[in-house]
Amino acid sequence: MRLPAPNEPPYLPRGTTALLTALGLTMTAAVGCTAAAGPPETEDSSVRVALVEAAPPSLPLLAERNGDFADQGIDVTISQQPSTRITSFATSLGWEYDIAWGTPADVIAAAAQGHDIVVVAGAYVDSEEQMQAQMYAAGDGSVGSPTDLRGRRMAVPSLSGTLYLAVVTALNRAGVDVAEVNLVEVPFTDMLGELEAGRVDAVATVQPFMGPVEAAGNRPLGDPFLTIDSPAVAGMWIARRDWAEENPGTAASFVAALDSADWWAGSHEEEARAFLSDTLDLPKRMAATAPLPAWDTSISAEALRPWIEAVADSGQVHGTLPKAEDLLPASGQPGTED
Repeated sequence: MRLPAPNEPPYLPRGTTALLTALGLTMTAAVGCTAAAGPPETEDSSVRVALVEAAPPSLPLLAERNGDFADQGIDVTISQQPSTRITSFATSLGWEYDIAWGTPADVIAAAAQGHDIVVVAGAYVDSEEQMQAQMYAAGDGSVGSPTDLRGRRMAVPSLSGTLYLAVVTALNRAGVDVAEVNLVEVPFTDMLGELEAGRVDAVATVQPFMGPVEAAGNRPLGDPFLTIDSPAVAGMWIARRDWAEENPGTAASFVAALDSADWWAGSHEEEARAFLSDTLDLPKRMAATAPLPAWDTSISAEALRPWIEAVADSGQVHGTLPKAEDLLPASGQPGTED
């Protein structure tokens, strides 16, 4: 981990306080100094990580680039997968991956299907100050609020997953039955064109695609994530329960490396944007204007409960839904808050 320059105020990621408490470190570590690096010799220091090709899960890529994993004494191998593979991550834990990216809807669904997984850390959050998702209506149309979407066509990236769950929740809480809206699958990259051509009346999208949609004069209808919670945990890192219990030091080192990369990005935004633009093959103009994800490794039962309630209300998941506490590692393991 790296010390800030003398003229730079120390940047403390929100997950760091919980991590330091869990590990019993001093506050000196918050600005870049760590205790002896590496997990105990009884643990596996090699970690196979799966993530999707998008900005929110990209913090491990920054940590790898900056040498933060090596600084923590762990050997991390990262596998980048298309977003369509995220639903298979839980089933691949233990034999293909050790830690994987997850979103609330997919993690809850996997647990309901009987996969014994835990959330070892949060990944990023959505808030009023830094919205990560938004619903937009055509600027020249008559849709001015979610209630106006009855009988209209709205583009969503898929008919499952966390953004879809958030849109369904936003509609329901606005008094609109999802059956009254024609939700159609459109890739994020094609949504603006579909909106401008009049083939859809509204879209639900995320960063970094929000900027171009709004700049074209389309009307924001609200961040659907924030209808579930505010702020809302929008991504997380998961592992099999037995791996997390057998390798708490390794998991803690992984989280510490993410916090170090988060600190670095907070004080080197331009360089971080350039790296993500190149790594994720984002248009440079889009990467230059979109805010960096609000990375946050902290996680709590309180942050998970609203998502479980939203899944229950949607009726989309069959099986016994997990309790929020059951999705967390044992007390004292990394990335968690009481």
